[in-house]
Amino acid sequence: CMSTPQYYYVMCEKGSRLHRAYVQMDPESADILHDSLCERYDLVQVCDVRASEVDPALLITPAP
Repeated sequence: CMSTPQYYYVMCEKGSRLHRAYVQMDPESADILHDSLCERYDLVQVCDVRASEVDPALLITPAP
């Protein structure tokens, strides 16, 4: 069964560089993204959020 895509807050930091975004994806993709970012950044946070908490200015929309 397909799970409903969930919104995630993604934050990664390396030195003085900080990236923040909201992304819509399924939990499995979120795990893969987290592991992949952990290899390249010092601090990584990927946590699920409610749609009402998403900042539209930081939302990365999936490609069609």
